[in-house]
Amino acid sequence: MQTARRRRLASTGTAMLLCVGLVTSGTSLMSAGASTKRVAKVPGVTARQITIGATVPLTGIASSGYSDAAKAANAVFRYVNSKSGVFGRKIRYIQKDDCYGTPGFGCTGVPDTVSQTKALLSLPVFATVGSLGTPTQDSVRSLLKSNGVPQLFVNSGSTDWNNVGTYPGLFGWQINYHAEGKIFASYIKSSYPQANTCFLGQADDFGSDGLAGVLAGGIAPSDTQLYSVGALVVSSGASVGPYVAKFQADKCEVVVLYTIPGATDAVLGAALKLGYSPHWVISNVGSDPVTVDAPFAGAPFPDPEIGAVSFSYLHTTSDTNNPWLAWTKKVLLADKVDFPSFTATSTITGNMANGIGWGVSFVEALKAAGKNFTRASFIKTLTSTTFNQTPSLTPLRYGPANHQGLNGGYLTIVKSATALAPLNGKIYTTDATNSGPVVPATKFSAGIPSWLR
Repeated sequence: MQTARRRRLASTGTAMLLCVGLVTSGTSLMSAGASTKRVAKVPGVTARQITIGATVPLTGIASSGYSDAAKAANAVFRYVNSKSGVFGRKIRYIQKDDCYGTPGFGCTGVPDTVSQTKALLSLPVFATVGSLGTPTQDSVRSLLKSNGVPQLFVNSGSTDWNNVGTYPGLFGWQINYHAEGKIFASYIKSSYPQANTCFLGQADDFGSDGLAGVLAGGIAPSDTQLYSVGALVVSSGASVGPYVAKFQADKCEVVVLYTIPGATDAVLGAALKLGYSPHWVISNVGSDPVTVDAPFAGAPFPDPEIGAVSFSYLHTTSDTNNPWLAWTKKVLLADKVDFPSFTATSTITGNMANGIGWGVSFVEALKAAGKNFTRASFIKTLTSTTFNQTPSLTPLRYGPANHQGLNGGYLTIVKSATALAPLNGKIYTTDATNSGPVVPATKFSAGIPSWLR
Protein backbone atom coordinates (compact mmCIF):
# COMPACT_ATOMS: atom_id res chain seq x y z
CA MET A 1 0.00 0.00 0.00
CA GLN A 2 2.94 2.34 0.22
CA THR A 3 3.70 2.66 -3.46
CA ALA A 4 1.52 3.81 -6.31
CA ARG A 5 -1.42 1.56 -7.00
CA ARG A 6 -2.06 0.17 -3.54
CA ARG A 7 -5.37 -0.26 -2.03
CA ARG A 8 -7.64 -2.43 -0.28
CA LEU A 9 -10.13 -4.20 -2.13
CA ALA A 10 -9.04 -7.27 -3.81
CA SER A 11 -11.14 -9.70 -5.52
CA THR A 12 -10.80 -13.31 -6.32
CA GLY A 13 -13.12 -15.86 -7.03
CA THR A 14 -15.03 -17.91 -9.58
CA ALA A 15 -14.25 -18.61 -13.19
CA MET A 16 -13.59 -16.67 -16.24
CA LEU A 17 -10.64 -17.47 -18.37
CA LEU A 18 -11.43 -19.99 -21.00
CA CYS A 19 -13.50 -17.51 -22.93
CA VAL A 20 -10.31 -15.74 -23.91
CA GLY A 21 -8.19 -18.66 -24.90
CA LEU A 22 -7.00 -19.98 -21.55
CA VAL A 23 -7.62 -23.70 -21.27
CA THR A 24 -8.58 -25.91 -18.35
CA SER A 25 -7.60 -29.51 -17.75
CA GLY A 26 -8.95 -31.93 -20.30
CA THR A 27 -9.94 -34.83 -18.07
CA SER A 28 -13.63 -35.51 -17.50
CA LEU A 29 -16.05 -35.81 -14.63
CA MET A 30 -19.33 -37.67 -14.56
CA SER A 31 -22.27 -35.30 -14.33
CA ALA A 32 -24.49 -35.98 -11.33
CA GLY A 33 -27.79 -37.44 -12.39
CA ALA A 34 -26.80 -38.31 -15.97
CA SER A 35 -24.38 -41.20 -16.36
CA THR A 36 -24.21 -40.75 -20.13
CA LYS A 37 -23.25 -37.10 -19.96
CA ARG A 38 -19.67 -36.04 -19.33
CA VAL A 39 -18.39 -32.54 -18.68
CA ALA A 40 -14.91 -31.06 -18.72
CA LYS A 41 -13.11 -31.30 -15.41
CA VAL A 42 -12.71 -27.83 -13.92
CA PRO A 43 -9.98 -27.14 -11.33
CA GLY A 44 -11.48 -26.66 -7.88
CA VAL A 45 -14.82 -28.14 -8.90
CA THR A 46 -16.19 -31.59 -8.11
CA ALA A 47 -19.68 -33.02 -8.29
CA ARG A 48 -20.30 -31.96 -4.69
CA GLN A 49 -18.02 -28.97 -4.05
CA ILE A 50 -16.55 -25.82 -5.53
CA THR A 51 -13.41 -24.46 -3.88
CA ILE A 52 -12.60 -20.76 -4.11
CA GLY A 53 -10.12 -18.63 -2.20
CA ALA A 54 -8.93 -15.15 -1.33
CA THR A 55 -6.00 -13.28 0.15
CA VAL A 56 -7.24 -10.90 2.84
CA PRO A 57 -5.84 -8.94 5.81
CA LEU A 58 -6.77 -11.13 8.75
CA THR A 59 -3.99 -9.37 10.69
CA GLY A 60 -2.14 -6.08 10.26
CA ILE A 61 -2.99 -2.42 9.70
CA ALA A 62 -6.01 -3.12 7.50
CA SER A 63 -7.46 -6.04 9.44
CA SER A 64 -9.67 -3.87 11.64
CA GLY A 65 -13.00 -3.92 9.85
CA TYR A 66 -11.73 -5.23 6.53
CA SER A 67 -11.31 -8.79 7.80
CA ASP A 68 -15.07 -8.88 8.32
CA ALA A 69 -15.77 -8.53 4.60
CA ALA A 70 -14.45 -11.96 3.60
CA LYS A 71 -15.97 -13.49 6.72
CA ALA A 72 -19.38 -12.06 5.82
CA ALA A 73 -19.09 -13.47 2.31
CA ASN A 74 -18.27 -16.83 3.88
CA ALA A 75 -21.40 -16.49 6.01
CA VAL A 76 -23.36 -16.24 2.75
CA PHE A 77 -21.66 -19.37 1.45
CA ARG A 78 -22.34 -21.24 4.70
CA TYR A 79 -26.00 -20.23 4.52
CA VAL A 80 -26.30 -21.37 0.90
CA ASN A 81 -24.52 -24.62 1.80
CA SER A 82 -27.12 -25.23 4.52
CA LYS A 83 -29.73 -25.11 1.76
CA SER A 84 -27.92 -27.80 -0.30
CA GLY A 85 -25.59 -25.39 -2.08
CA VAL A 86 -25.88 -24.42 -5.74
CA PHE A 87 -26.94 -27.34 -7.97
CA GLY A 88 -25.91 -29.66 -5.16
CA ARG A 89 -22.41 -28.20 -4.79
CA LYS A 90 -21.24 -26.76 -1.47
CA ILE A 91 -18.93 -23.74 -1.57
CA ARG A 92 -15.59 -24.08 0.22
CA TYR A 93 -13.98 -20.67 0.78
CA ILE A 94 -10.30 -20.58 1.77
CA GLN A 95 -8.99 -17.29 3.21
CA LYS A 96 -5.24 -16.67 3.32
CA ASP A 97 -3.79 -13.87 5.44
CA ASP A 98 -1.50 -11.44 3.58
CA CYS A 99 -1.61 -8.54 6.11
CA TYR A 100 -2.71 -6.22 3.26
CA GLY A 101 0.79 -6.50 1.85
CA THR A 102 2.13 -4.27 4.62
CA PRO A 103 5.43 -5.15 6.33
CA GLY A 104 5.16 -5.84 10.03
CA PHE A 105 2.73 -7.93 12.07
CA GLY A 106 4.72 -10.99 11.04
CA CYS A 107 4.42 -10.17 7.34
CA THR A 108 7.03 -9.14 4.80
CA GLY A 109 4.80 -7.10 2.49
CA VAL A 110 3.55 -7.79 -1.05
CA PRO A 111 5.53 -11.08 -1.26
CA ASP A 112 3.05 -12.45 1.29
CA THR A 113 0.22 -11.96 -1.20
CA VAL A 114 2.20 -13.81 -3.87
CA SER A 115 3.10 -16.73 -1.61
CA GLN A 116 -0.43 -17.01 -0.23
CA THR A 117 -1.88 -16.90 -3.76
CA LYS A 118 0.46 -19.72 -4.78
CA ALA A 119 -0.83 -21.68 -1.79
CA LEU A 120 -4.37 -21.23 -3.10
CA LEU A 121 -3.34 -22.36 -6.57
CA SER A 122 -1.92 -25.58 -5.14
CA LEU A 123 -5.31 -26.60 -3.68
CA PRO A 124 -6.51 -25.88 -6.46
CA VAL A 125 -9.20 -23.20 -6.53
CA PHE A 126 -11.74 -22.49 -9.24
CA ALA A 127 -11.15 -18.76 -8.78
CA THR A 128 -10.17 -16.16 -6.25
CA VAL A 129 -13.14 -14.16 -5.00
CA GLY A 130 -13.13 -10.96 -2.94
CA SER A 131 -9.38 -10.63 -2.37
CA LEU A 132 -8.55 -7.27 -0.87
CA GLY A 133 -6.29 -4.45 -1.97
CA THR A 134 -5.07 -2.81 -5.13
CA PRO A 135 -1.29 -3.19 -4.76
CA THR A 136 -1.70 -6.69 -3.40
CA GLN A 137 -4.00 -7.83 -6.20
CA ASP A 138 -1.98 -6.04 -8.87
CA SER A 139 0.97 -8.13 -7.71
CA VAL A 140 -0.75 -11.43 -8.55
CA ARG A 141 -2.69 -10.57 -11.72
CA SER A 142 -0.14 -12.17 -14.03
CA LEU A 143 0.28 -15.20 -11.77
CA LEU A 144 -3.44 -15.91 -11.73
CA LYS A 145 -3.79 -15.29 -15.45
CA SER A 146 -0.93 -17.64 -16.33
CA ASN A 147 -2.57 -20.36 -14.25
CA GLY A 148 -5.98 -19.81 -15.84
CA VAL A 149 -7.56 -18.75 -12.55
CA PRO A 150 -10.28 -16.06 -12.64
CA GLN A 151 -9.65 -13.12 -10.28
CA LEU A 152 -13.18 -12.15 -9.28
CA PHE A 153 -14.74 -9.26 -7.39
CA VAL A 154 -11.51 -7.69 -6.16
CA ASN A 155 -12.30 -5.85 -2.95
CA SER A 156 -11.09 -2.46 -4.13
CA GLY A 157 -12.41 0.39 -6.24
CA SER A 158 -9.37 0.67 -8.47
CA THR A 159 -9.86 1.22 -12.18
CA ASP A 160 -7.16 -1.47 -12.61
CA TRP A 161 -9.80 -4.16 -12.68
CA ASN A 162 -11.24 -2.97 -15.99
CA ASN A 163 -8.29 -4.11 -18.08
CA VAL A 164 -10.10 -6.56 -20.32
CA GLY A 165 -7.52 -6.80 -23.09
CA THR A 166 -4.65 -7.78 -20.79
CA TYR A 167 -6.49 -9.52 -17.96
CA PRO A 168 -9.73 -10.96 -19.33
CA GLY A 169 -10.37 -13.00 -16.17
CA LEU A 170 -10.12 -10.04 -13.81
CA PHE A 171 -13.28 -8.40 -12.45
CA GLY A 172 -13.98 -5.63 -9.96
CA TRP A 173 -17.22 -5.33 -8.02
CA GLN A 174 -17.69 -2.06 -6.17
CA ILE A 175 -17.97 1.37 -7.79
CA ASN A 176 -14.52 2.72 -8.64
CA TYR A 177 -12.88 5.61 -6.78
CA HIS A 178 -12.83 7.88 -9.82
CA ALA A 179 -16.62 7.65 -10.21
CA GLU A 180 -17.11 8.16 -6.46
CA GLY A 181 -14.90 11.27 -6.62
CA LYS A 182 -17.04 12.76 -9.39
CA ILE A 183 -20.17 12.22 -7.30
CA PHE A 184 -18.48 13.91 -4.34
CA ALA A 185 -17.55 16.86 -6.54
CA SER A 186 -21.14 17.21 -7.70
CA TYR A 187 -22.26 17.30 -4.06
CA ILE A 188 -19.64 19.87 -3.04
CA LYS A 189 -20.49 22.16 -5.97
CA SER A 190 -24.17 22.01 -5.05
CA SER A 191 -23.89 22.29 -1.26
CA TYR A 192 -20.69 24.32 -0.77
CA PRO A 193 -20.24 26.28 -4.02
CA GLN A 194 -17.90 28.90 -2.56
CA ALA A 195 -16.01 26.69 -0.12
CA ASN A 196 -12.25 26.34 -0.06
CA THR A 197 -11.74 22.59 -0.54
CA CYS A 198 -8.67 20.51 0.34
CA PHE A 199 -7.84 16.87 -0.40
CA LEU A 200 -5.94 14.18 1.51
CA GLY A 201 -5.49 10.79 -0.10
CA GLN A 202 -3.43 7.66 0.10
CA ALA A 203 -0.25 7.77 -1.98
CA ASP A 204 -1.36 5.13 -4.45
CA ASP A 205 -4.21 4.59 -6.90
CA PHE A 206 -6.75 4.91 -4.08
CA GLY A 207 -5.78 8.54 -3.59
CA SER A 208 -4.90 9.31 -7.20
CA ASP A 209 -8.10 7.81 -8.63
CA GLY A 210 -10.21 9.65 -6.07
CA LEU A 211 -8.45 12.94 -6.78
CA ALA A 212 -8.86 12.45 -10.53
CA GLY A 213 -12.58 11.99 -10.01
CA VAL A 214 -12.89 15.11 -7.85
CA LEU A 215 -11.04 17.12 -10.49
CA ALA A 216 -13.13 15.64 -13.31
CA GLY A 217 -16.23 16.64 -11.36
CA GLY A 218 -15.20 20.27 -11.38
CA ILE A 219 -13.61 20.74 -7.95
CA ALA A 220 -9.99 21.90 -7.88
CA PRO A 221 -8.66 21.54 -4.31
CA SER A 222 -6.56 24.46 -3.13
CA ASP A 223 -4.28 22.03 -1.29
CA THR A 224 -3.67 18.35 -2.09
CA GLN A 225 -1.68 16.03 0.17
CA LEU A 226 -0.90 12.31 -0.08
CA TYR A 227 0.05 10.13 2.87
CA SER A 228 2.20 6.99 2.97
CA VAL A 229 0.76 3.89 4.59
CA GLY A 230 4.22 2.88 5.72
CA ALA A 231 4.73 6.21 7.49
CA LEU A 232 1.24 5.93 8.97
CA VAL A 233 2.09 2.55 10.50
CA VAL A 234 5.53 3.54 11.77
CA SER A 235 4.26 6.78 13.32
CA SER A 236 1.08 5.24 14.76
CA GLY A 237 -0.92 7.75 12.76
CA ALA A 238 1.05 10.86 13.68
CA SER A 239 2.36 11.31 10.12
CA VAL A 240 -0.93 12.85 8.94
CA GLY A 241 -0.90 15.56 11.62
CA PRO A 242 1.10 18.11 9.58
CA TYR A 243 -1.32 17.75 6.65
CA VAL A 244 -4.27 18.55 8.89
CA ALA A 245 -2.46 21.54 10.38
CA LYS A 246 -1.78 22.85 6.89
CA PHE A 247 -5.44 22.50 5.90
CA GLN A 248 -6.38 24.50 8.97
CA ALA A 249 -3.82 27.18 8.14
CA ASP A 250 -5.16 27.30 4.57
CA LYS A 251 -8.69 27.79 5.95
CA CYS A 252 -10.08 24.75 4.16
CA GLU A 253 -13.81 24.57 4.81
CA VAL A 254 -14.34 21.21 3.09
CA VAL A 255 -11.82 18.38 3.33
CA VAL A 256 -12.11 15.31 1.10
CA LEU A 257 -10.50 12.17 2.51
CA TYR A 258 -9.48 9.11 0.49
CA THR A 259 -8.18 7.30 3.55
CA ILE A 260 -8.36 3.82 5.04
CA PRO A 261 -10.09 3.71 8.47
CA GLY A 262 -6.82 3.92 10.42
CA ALA A 263 -5.87 7.08 8.55
CA THR A 264 -9.38 8.52 8.94
CA ASP A 265 -9.05 8.04 12.70
CA ALA A 266 -5.66 9.73 12.73
CA VAL A 267 -6.94 12.71 10.72
CA LEU A 268 -10.01 13.20 12.91
CA GLY A 269 -7.88 12.89 16.05
CA ALA A 270 -5.38 15.47 14.79
CA ALA A 271 -8.19 17.86 13.90
CA LEU A 272 -9.68 17.47 17.38
CA LYS A 273 -6.39 18.45 18.99
CA LEU A 274 -6.19 21.51 16.76
CA GLY A 275 -9.81 22.53 17.33
CA TYR A 276 -10.35 22.25 13.58
CA SER A 277 -13.77 21.17 12.28
CA PRO A 278 -14.19 21.41 8.51
CA HIS A 279 -16.95 19.59 6.67
CA TRP A 280 -15.56 16.11 6.07
CA VAL A 281 -16.29 14.20 2.86
CA ILE A 282 -14.91 10.67 3.24
CA SER A 283 -14.57 7.86 0.72
CA ASN A 284 -16.70 4.81 1.41
CA VAL A 285 -13.52 2.82 2.04
CA GLY A 286 -12.60 4.76 5.15
CA SER A 287 -15.91 5.95 6.58
CA ASP A 288 -17.57 2.96 8.28
CA PRO A 289 -18.78 4.48 11.59
CA VAL A 290 -18.30 1.38 13.73
CA THR A 291 -14.68 0.97 12.61
CA VAL A 292 -13.80 4.66 12.66
CA ASP A 293 -15.43 5.37 16.02
CA ALA A 294 -13.61 2.59 17.87
CA PRO A 295 -10.63 4.73 19.02
CA PHE A 296 -13.01 7.46 20.22
CA ALA A 297 -15.38 5.19 22.15
CA GLY A 298 -15.89 6.43 25.69
CA ALA A 299 -14.22 9.78 25.00
CA PRO A 300 -15.81 12.84 26.72
CA PHE A 301 -16.72 14.45 23.39
CA PRO A 302 -19.01 13.60 20.48
CA ASP A 303 -17.80 11.25 17.77
CA PRO A 304 -15.88 13.61 15.43
CA GLU A 305 -17.11 11.74 12.35
CA ILE A 306 -20.76 12.60 12.96
CA GLY A 307 -22.04 14.86 10.19
CA ALA A 308 -19.45 13.69 7.67
CA VAL A 309 -20.71 12.83 4.19
CA SER A 310 -19.71 9.61 2.50
CA PHE A 311 -20.99 7.33 -0.26
CA SER A 312 -22.53 3.87 -0.39
CA TYR A 313 -23.25 1.49 -3.25
CA LEU A 314 -25.25 -0.64 -0.77
CA HIS A 315 -28.31 -0.02 1.35
CA THR A 316 -27.35 1.35 4.76
CA THR A 317 -28.58 -0.50 7.83
CA SER A 318 -30.75 2.49 8.74
CA ASP A 319 -32.35 2.59 5.30
CA THR A 320 -36.00 1.62 5.64
CA ASN A 321 -36.04 0.66 1.94
CA ASN A 322 -33.47 -2.07 2.59
CA PRO A 323 -35.03 -5.44 1.72
CA TRP A 324 -31.78 -7.23 2.56
CA LEU A 325 -31.45 -6.10 6.18
CA ALA A 326 -33.38 -8.94 7.85
CA TRP A 327 -31.83 -11.50 5.51
CA THR A 328 -28.30 -10.27 6.23
CA LYS A 329 -28.91 -10.46 9.97
CA LYS A 330 -30.24 -14.01 9.63
CA VAL A 331 -27.17 -15.07 7.67
CA LEU A 332 -24.70 -13.52 10.12
CA LEU A 333 -26.53 -14.93 13.14
CA ALA A 334 -26.37 -18.41 11.64
CA ASP A 335 -22.57 -18.28 11.21
CA LYS A 336 -21.22 -18.95 14.67
CA VAL A 337 -17.75 -19.72 13.29
CA ASP A 338 -17.04 -16.38 11.62
CA PHE A 339 -19.29 -14.27 13.89
CA PRO A 340 -19.53 -16.03 17.26
CA SER A 341 -20.46 -12.83 19.11
CA PHE A 342 -23.00 -11.47 16.64
CA THR A 343 -26.48 -11.10 18.15
CA ALA A 344 -29.88 -9.87 17.03
CA THR A 345 -28.99 -6.41 18.34
CA SER A 346 -25.48 -6.25 16.85
CA THR A 347 -24.68 -3.60 14.26
CA ILE A 348 -24.07 -4.69 10.69
CA THR A 349 -20.93 -2.79 9.72
CA GLY A 350 -20.18 -1.45 6.28
CA ASN A 351 -17.51 -4.12 5.80
CA MET A 352 -19.94 -6.89 6.69
CA ALA A 353 -22.47 -5.46 4.23
CA ASN A 354 -19.75 -5.27 1.58
CA GLY A 355 -18.87 -8.96 1.98
CA ILE A 356 -22.52 -9.94 1.97
CA GLY A 357 -22.90 -7.98 -1.29
CA TRP A 358 -20.21 -9.69 -3.34
CA GLY A 359 -20.87 -13.02 -1.66
CA VAL A 360 -24.45 -12.91 -2.92
CA SER A 361 -23.23 -11.75 -6.35
CA PHE A 362 -20.93 -14.76 -6.64
CA VAL A 363 -23.65 -17.19 -5.62
CA GLU A 364 -26.08 -15.66 -8.10
CA ALA A 365 -23.47 -15.88 -10.86
CA LEU A 366 -22.96 -19.57 -10.03
CA LYS A 367 -26.70 -20.10 -10.25
CA ALA A 368 -26.91 -18.29 -13.59
CA ALA A 369 -23.96 -20.26 -15.00
CA GLY A 370 -25.83 -23.54 -14.64
CA LYS A 371 -24.77 -26.94 -13.35
CA ASN A 372 -22.15 -27.91 -15.92
CA PHE A 373 -20.18 -24.69 -16.13
CA THR A 374 -16.54 -24.21 -17.06
CA ARG A 375 -14.33 -21.23 -16.41
CA ALA A 376 -15.06 -20.05 -19.94
CA SER A 377 -18.83 -20.42 -19.65
CA PHE A 378 -18.82 -18.80 -16.21
CA ILE A 379 -17.12 -15.71 -17.61
CA LYS A 380 -19.49 -15.63 -20.54
CA THR A 381 -22.39 -15.70 -18.09
CA LEU A 382 -20.81 -12.93 -16.02
CA THR A 383 -20.40 -10.65 -19.04
CA SER A 384 -23.81 -11.32 -20.58
CA THR A 385 -26.10 -11.23 -17.53
CA THR A 386 -27.55 -8.33 -15.56
CA PHE A 387 -27.64 -9.25 -11.88
CA ASN A 388 -30.41 -7.11 -10.40
CA GLN A 389 -31.22 -9.16 -7.31
CA THR A 390 -28.17 -8.40 -5.21
CA PRO A 391 -27.81 -6.13 -2.13
CA SER A 392 -26.33 -3.34 -4.28
CA LEU A 393 -28.32 -0.19 -5.05
CA THR A 394 -27.72 -0.48 -8.78
CA PRO A 395 -27.73 -3.64 -10.89
CA LEU A 396 -24.42 -5.43 -11.35
CA ARG A 397 -23.75 -5.40 -15.07
CA TYR A 398 -20.57 -6.47 -16.85
CA GLY A 399 -19.89 -6.69 -20.56
CA PRO A 400 -17.16 -7.84 -22.98
CA ALA A 401 -15.47 -4.44 -22.60
CA ASN A 402 -16.52 -3.65 -19.02
CA HIS A 403 -15.25 -5.60 -16.02
CA GLN A 404 -15.40 -2.73 -13.54
CA GLY A 405 -18.50 -3.51 -11.50
CA LEU A 406 -21.16 -1.28 -9.96
CA ASN A 407 -21.65 2.24 -11.30
CA GLY A 408 -23.59 4.09 -8.63
CA GLY A 409 -25.09 4.52 -5.19
CA TYR A 410 -26.18 7.25 -2.84
CA LEU A 411 -24.56 9.87 -0.68
CA THR A 412 -24.72 9.12 3.03
CA ILE A 413 -24.26 11.03 6.26
CA VAL A 414 -22.77 9.71 9.49
CA LYS A 415 -25.60 9.95 12.02
CA SER A 416 -23.97 8.26 15.00
CA ALA A 417 -21.06 6.10 16.08
CA THR A 418 -22.81 3.12 14.52
CA ALA A 419 -25.03 4.40 11.74
CA LEU A 420 -24.92 5.91 8.29
CA ALA A 421 -28.12 7.18 6.68
CA PRO A 422 -28.96 8.21 3.12
CA LEU A 423 -28.33 11.93 2.67
CA ASN A 424 -31.20 12.56 0.27
CA GLY A 425 -32.23 9.10 -0.92
CA LYS A 426 -31.21 9.75 -4.53
CA ILE A 427 -29.08 7.25 -6.40
CA TYR A 428 -26.32 8.72 -8.56
CA THR A 429 -24.63 6.89 -11.42
CA THR A 430 -21.58 7.78 -13.48
CA ASP A 431 -18.50 6.23 -15.07
CA ALA A 432 -14.72 6.43 -14.74
CA THR A 433 -14.23 8.86 -17.62
CA ASN A 434 -13.54 12.55 -17.17
CA SER A 435 -16.50 13.55 -19.32
CA GLY A 436 -19.24 11.16 -18.16
CA PRO A 437 -22.00 13.04 -16.29
CA VAL A 438 -23.31 12.31 -12.80
CA VAL A 439 -26.90 11.22 -13.34
CA PRO A 440 -29.58 11.00 -10.60
CA ALA A 441 -31.59 7.80 -10.74
CA THR A 442 -34.50 6.42 -8.77
CA LYS A 443 -34.57 2.68 -9.50
CA PHE A 444 -33.05 0.35 -6.91
CA SER A 445 -31.96 -3.19 -7.60
CA ALA A 446 -34.72 -5.76 -7.20
CA GLY A 447 -35.35 -7.76 -4.04
CA ILE A 448 -34.12 -11.11 -2.76
CA PRO A 449 -34.52 -14.08 -5.13
CA SER A 450 -36.87 -16.74 -3.76
CA TRP A 451 -34.22 -19.48 -3.83
CA LEU A 452 -32.00 -17.46 -1.45
CA ARG A 453 -34.65 -16.77 1.18
